[in-house]
Amino acid sequence: MDEGKHLGMGDASTGGTGGGRSYNGAPFRPKKKATIPRKSRAQTLKRGGPGSAKPRSDHAIALYANDPHKQMANFLDGLDPQAFIGRVRSVSHLTETRFGQTLKRMIGELSELNMPIQRIDQVSRRHVAALVVRWVNEEKQVAATVNNKVSFIRKFCELIGKVGAIPKGEEWYQLLESKGVPRSALVRQQVAYGSKTWSAAGIEPIGIAALLAEDHYHESLLIELMYYFGLRVSEALSLNPTRADVVGGLLLTSGTKGGKDRLVPYMEGAEMKAKQREVLNRAIDWMNKNNRRGDMGYPGLSMEKSRQKYYNTLYAVGVTKADLGIVSHGLRHEYAANLFEQLTGHRPPVEGQEPSDWFKKNRELVDHAYLMVSEALGHWRKSISAAYLGSIAGMSKTQKVRIEKLIEMFQNTPGVAEGLLAVGIERAWLTGRGGQGVQLAPNERVQLTVSLKEGVLWSVLNDAHAVLEKLLPGRVMVAPLLGGVQPDDGVEVFLD
Repeated sequence: MDEGKHLGMGDASTGGTGGGRSYNGAPFRPKKKATIPRKSRAQTLKRGGPGSAKPRSDHAIALYANDPHKQMANFLDGLDPQAFIGRVRSVSHLTETRFGQTLKRMIGELSELNMPIQRIDQVSRRHVAALVVRWVNEEKQVAATVNNKVSFIRKFCELIGKVGAIPKGEEWYQLLESKGVPRSALVRQQVAYGSKTWSAAGIEPIGIAALLAEDHYHESLLIELMYYFGLRVSEALSLNPTRADVVGGLLLTSGTKGGKDRLVPYMEGAEMKAKQREVLNRAIDWMNKNNRRGDMGYPGLSMEKSRQKYYNTLYAVGVTKADLGIVSHGLRHEYAANLFEQLTGHRPPVEGQEPSDWFKKNRELVDHAYLMVSEALGHWRKSISAAYLGSIAGMSKTQKVRIEKLIEMFQNTPGVAEGLLAVGIERAWLTGRGGQGVQLAPNERVQLTVSLKEGVLWSVLNDAHAVLEKLLPGRVMVAPLLGGVQPDDGVEVFLD
């Protein structure tokens, strides 16, 4: 059926309000897959833990001596790289694909760096450090991409029994700094410093969808689903709109990050809710007519191929970062901003439309909105919302960068969070000049204001100071939270 004609038919078939199927009539809670039995940690390690793939690598090396490309291909053939943490499960298909791609490319990249290997088990920290130098300093790859690649290589080393070959945390940062890679290039920013929505770039998402509809109706539907429900590209492609249509919103059960189910609620406003229902009805209609497999992906294509086709189509019509200054992930930011406005009546801090005093005076409402946005996006932690909505303090970009670096100092120094929690600290905030993003003098200490767990005496501040003095000598001073009220000028450092 011609997709342009289908658009007209879709409009005619969306009459009624829908309503969806019931989800047991109870509030939604993320659930674990009933088909996955719970197993002990020991059983997990037997299936996919450190050293579990060493016989496989030894066999590949013996089979193809001095040919690391064939060794790696043989090693990856049929490999089920189990997740190391959480419940017993295989990693997603997308992760498995990128895992293999990274390892295969690594061999060629090492040859280009004049560091060729003859056996796949020869990969070491010096090889990976050299790759990171290339990725960051020469190819200008972003922190998230570099960290993902390193995690894949680290997991490969652990699978073949080379546990600890690629260090983590402070040791890894120091090694790379000695090679000329700044720590800032490896740490993903957790606070948005400018809106990444399409609207902020002067692009109307629904307008783009309308322009695409005549010749690329499928892609226009995917864009609308991402815009109205805050979906990732993989979630939109994996969506079975009939099955996901439940009372109260959209129930996602496949394609989600970490395999966690989540309910994306309908907006409270009647107009927006009606639009959400309308695009969902059209998605159901498209799937029933075009994809017997029962999802919004491309018929006959795998998830990875579907993603490629989606991005290739957008590239062909100029919906790209280079041409319009937008990427598909910006639609999640758009949804987050709209949901935040619904919950608070104000646009999020990152858009800079509201005075910072309002956010400070209504911190409880803002915190609640951050949590609701985080859950709707599938993150479950309030702090993640800052990546979409921005911090609540009205600060310059330079101030925010300084604060972010201080937070990274606490969160990336091994033992700090664990040590503070162990002595009885419950929460901690950057306060004083550090919490305001002011440039500190060379010998000036960062002020960390802390609250204690119930029943813990203030004498533990001495223990907290000792922990920080050992791990961050001369860098931090500890202050008690007085009156039990969260400091207005504080920026929370999440310890857990």
